Amino acid sequence: MIVNLNSIHMGEPSNPSVVILHGLFGSSSNWRTIASKLAARFSVFCVDLRNHGKSEWRDSMSYPDMAEDLAAFIHNSHLAKPLLIGHSMGGKVVMAYLQHHQPEVDKCVIVDIAPVDYSHDHDELISALGKLDLENIHSRNEADRMLTLDIPDQSIRQFLLQNLIRDESGFAWRINLEAIANNRSLLFGYSKGNVSDAEILFVRGGNSNYILPEHYSLIAEQFPNSSIQTMPDSGHWLHAEEPGKLTEWLFEFIE
Repeated sequence: MIVNLNSIHMGEPSNPSVVILHGLFGSSSNWRTIASKLAARFSVFCVDLRNHGKSEWRDSMSYPDMAEDLAAFIHNSHLAKPLLIGHSMGGKVVMAYLQHHQPEVDKCVIVDIAPVDYSHDHDELISALGKLDLENIHSRNEADRMLTLDIPDQSIRQFLLQNLIRDESGFAWRINLEAIANNRSLLFGYSKGNVSDAEILFVRGGNSNYILPEHYSLIAEQFPNSSIQTMPDSGHWLHAEEPGKLTEWLFEFIE
């Protein structure tokens, strides 16, 4: 069943459209800094994918299903040939949309992900978040302390804890941890679709292992009209580590 995706919009609606898709455990707000820069010339939509942010929850998280969500969002928003930007999981959603729907798009940017299966499936992160006793947590700092043993990297903890929300009944996750856990093999895998001739820029982090030289031929095979650029000093979260440089590269590629 298709999910109606929540989104944040910036920019003049009459300008060319850009749709930005976040990665696993992320949300539309992750790209707000870059979106605000792009909004000077474009009509920018930062989207919450299913089971994330303020979008609806579903049991399935296959890439063809999430590509259907994206297709419905583009159709219902009356976007003509939008530029698509996807990071990590969001990048795979963009690739699945291109390969399964063969749409008319302007250009696409895939940030630090390849159309391949990955062995690192973040089991430890999913497990750590699932172990938190939300009923007995009284503050975000307390949750951070409880996660320290399982997730020693503070920047990762802070990123994940953006999904911890508080209402009148206490703390809750705004991500569907159960669906993410049940769909691990689909989320970290990738099933080939039809070859897409869309013009795509793949941006990889030089310190990341998500796009490796052995992936280049697989990318070219499925997306022959693509190019790859490396940001040497960045890891997987390029939009957080080098937002200025990434924004500059986006403008250069788009225009």
